[in-house]
Amino acid sequence: MEKRSKILAEAEELKMHGELRRAIEEYKKVLEMDYSNVQVFYNLGELYYMLGDMGDSIRFYEKAISLQPEYSLALYRLGIAYFRATQFTKAIDLFNRIINKEPDLYMAYYWKGLAYYHTGNLRKSIESFRNLNEKNPKGTLGFYQMSMSLKALGKYKEAIKYLEKIESEDPNLVSVQYHLALSYLGIKEIARAIEHFKKVLQLDPEHKGAKDAMDSLITDQEMLYNFGIESPGERLSSDEITTNYHIGQAYKGFAMIEEAFKHIKKNMAKKKA
Repeated sequence: MEKRSKILAEAEELKMHGELRRAIEEYKKVLEMDYSNVQVFYNLGELYYMLGDMGDSIRFYEKAISLQPEYSLALYRLGIAYFRATQFTKAIDLFNRIINKEPDLYMAYYWKGLAYYHTGNLRKSIESFRNLNEKNPKGTLGFYQMSMSLKALGKYKEAIKYLEKIESEDPNLVSVQYHLALSYLGIKEIARAIEHFKKVLQLDPEHKGAKDAMDSLITDQEMLYNFGIESPGERLSSDEITTNYHIGQAYKGFAMIEEAFKHIKKNMAKKKA
């Protein structure tokens, strides 16, 4: 007994100092003396998870649960390990089991929503994130993930609503600004999309997605008029930018850049008159 306690203490010390593989060796020595130690199996699952070894992590979590089927924390961590191992169906089944037992464990809804997202079941994903938001209304994690599912479904306006909730609390989140830009592109509000792409590039000048999108929007110098980035003396309204964008893109699609430019100049002349 004293020897086992000493080995456990050594394993804990090694774990605290980040010597994970040596800690694993010590915990396995304990199992040689006591193969029914649930906590040691759980700890080994944690250590292998931290090392990125999902196969062994799952194996030890499952053993802990086989010995103690209602071990809630082990069930929860096993669900995450299943997710990390891309075993999404198993993860969903396990999180449903956890939710049935502990319906207020809101992070179970988060992981279940992510698992549904990765299986392509976007509607179930959204349902899970809605449940997360109901259980944890002050958090923004569910808003972000729900917006990703809504955007993937083409429900850009709803996605914008949730992204803007997050933006109102922190306007400097690059990913939120980027997905706002993409969502505005989705509903053809070009001026708003450009506004958010610009914010992305202010926050992260090397952001490839935003740079590529802006390059795509402004392929030809002549087309700058279409997007209201430059105009001869005055800025176009959002509606005019959008209208000009579609007309210019139609011409551009037929490689008629001169016609596109001619149309915009004519439009501007009428506006000035």
